[in-house]
This record gives sequence, C-alpha cells and structure tokens, in this order.
Amino acid sequence: MSASQRKLRALHLASFAGNIGDLANHAGARRMLAERLDFALEFTDLEIREFYWKQRSFDDAFVEYANGFDLLIIGGGNYFELWVDHSATGTSIDITPERLARLKVPTLFFALGVDTGQGYSAQSAERFNAFIATVLERGDMFACVRNDGSTRALREVLGEQGAAHIPTMPDGGFFADPAGARFADADSGRIGINIAGDMLERRFDRGLDSEGFLRELADACRALMDARPELRIDLMPHIWRDSALIAQMLPMMPDPYLRRRVAVGRLEPGETGLAGFLQSYRGFDLVLGMRFHANVCPIGMGVPSRGLLNYPQVERLYEELNMADRVIDVRDAGFSKILVDAVLSDLENLSAQRQRCIECVAALHQQAHATLAQVDKWLHLNLD
Repeated sequence: MSASQRKLRALHLASFAGNIGDLANHAGARRMLAERLDFALEFTDLEIREFYWKQRSFDDAFVEYANGFDLLIIGGGNYFELWVDHSATGTSIDITPERLARLKVPTLFFALGVDTGQGYSAQSAERFNAFIATVLERGDMFACVRNDGSTRALREVLGEQGAAHIPTMPDGGFFADPAGARFADADSGRIGINIAGDMLERRFDRGLDSEGFLRELADACRALMDARPELRIDLMPHIWRDSALIAQMLPMMPDPYLRRRVAVGRLEPGETGLAGFLQSYRGFDLVLGMRFHANVCPIGMGVPSRGLLNYPQVERLYEELNMADRVIDVRDAGFSKILVDAVLSDLENLSAQRQRCIECVAALHQQAHATLAQVDKWLHLNLD
C-alpha cells in the first residue's frame, strides 16, 4: 500500500464461512484490488449466509449500517442466482427498490455469478431487469460479473443491450495463490478429485443417480491406479456435504487401494485452512473438479484440470476459457472410460497442459486489469 493511497472503509458482503473455495476467491480478489486500485481498502466482513439463515435481512438497519462505510462491496459469489422467486430483485440480494434508493454508499457488485442453472420465472426475470436497470442508471453503483457464463446468462435475461454495459471480472480464485501460475518442478504422481455433495437432485437428474455416479467414479479410480502403479489419488472436499459424498464412495473401492494409495484432503473452511488448501492443489499433477473453485484454483496455479460436468456453471467456465474440450460429462452411464482415457492422456502430456494453463492465466490477468481500471475510474468519480 502506498502512503499516498486514500484509505476506504469497505463493507464486504459475501460468503466467508464453510466453503474454502469462497475464501480462495476473496483472497485473490483482494490481492487484485490492492494491486490495481488507487485506493487502500480496509475490509469489514459481513456474512451473506446470515441473510439466508434469517439472522439478518436487507432491511432499514442494513441500509443504515452500509451507509456508514465509504464503500459497499457485494461479492464475488453466485448471488445473482435467478431462481429466488420471492426476492424483490429476483436474486439472493433481496433489497426492495425503496431501500435501494436509500442506499447512498457507493456500491460495487463485484464478480457476481448470474446463475440460470436452476431455472427462473418470468417474475424473477422482470424483477432482475428492473434492478439491473437501476444499478446501471446510478452513477454511484457499478456491476461486473464473473467468467462462469454469466455474460451469456445476462444476454438471455436482459438482452444484448443490457448485458453490453456489464463487464466481466475473472473469479478471484484464479489469483488466490501469490506465486501465481508456474510450471511444476517435477511430477508428483498425485491427482486431486473434487466431487460436490450439494444440489444432488439437480446434479443427478438424468441417466445416473448419485450412487451410480460414485460407483463409476470408484471404478475409474481403480482403473487409473491399475494403469499407473505409482499414482495416488486425493479426494478433496470443499464443504462438509462433499465429505459426506466422499464417505459414501470410499467403501466402493477395494481396501488395498484405500490403505495405500487414496487420501482424503483436510477440510478446514476458514482463513486458517486456506494456505493448506492451496498448497494441496498446487501439488497435484492434475485435478478433476466438480465444483467451480476446484477448477478455478488449480488453473490459476498452472495445474491442469478437467471439469466434471453435472451443473452448467462448470461447462460455461471452460467455454469462457476457450477450453471446452477439458469438460467430462458425468451425468450418464459409461463416463468412466472417457474419464480414464482423458486422465491417462493428460498425464502423458503434462507439459503441454501446464503451458496451456499459464497462457490462460495471462489472458485472465489482462481481462481483470481492464475491468479493475473501470472500477478505479468509477471510484475516483464518486470519491474525489
């Protein structure tokens, strides 16, 4: 922080508890904000799940509290999820137009996910349109969306003209590790696998149910270890529901493999667990990720990943990265052979895949810098 930088007290509304991927997102986003803005932000965290748990609401007290800061940041996160039909905005940010009008603090809607994967109603779309129109009209508000297909979703819901005014900001998880993207010194003989234990009815709503998926994945793990005798597999939870699904899968694998060649990653979804989480992912030769940040974080560190597709967000992420070929659809029976072949191919060509990640991250830095330049200009207009 430069001595000449103006300090801003920023209220940061986001998820800080229970999901280690969210913490990686914030770590990277705050690093980029510190590097690219002319302002030094002093953060006060406000947990968005307290609103989901009905411990808080977007009421007059929230507006009064937020107005006491120099800046309000909402995100990053998946808070423009349009299935929230009861909300005044059609999203998780359930603030009425009247209260939004009384919100006078400069407000940055930062790297938010516009999620249409769970569907949405005409009412939600109408309310979201009105909300975004207000945000775009107000000089003291700025919105950008993350690179998970959100721009495509904006075009779907707002139309081309509305979406054109909202830039893309890469998810902070790409920048979570200060070391950035670099080549591994040597192959580790380890791969990481993340499976998501939430939204199971949505994730497994066609050919395979969750049990069928786990059996195929267990078979694939055994086939990979048979093909590569040196290979070890780490199963990486991000939230407690992931651990529950991992526990369901483990008995499906033979005991000799489990005892000698399979590990379960540590789950500590708080600030003290972040460094170990990133270190684990940096140590893999390859990651198979079902969760968004199980793909974002390794790519950001130069570690090749493949998206395990059973929710649209992962597919759309890889499309935005021009890596659509890196997605494996795990919703139908028979995916295990495709997965095994893909992993073995990657392990034979790690250098090329690592180089592809490094080039991707370089482009993401350029995209982030362009959007943050707009944010910095907006801050000067509102605070100078």
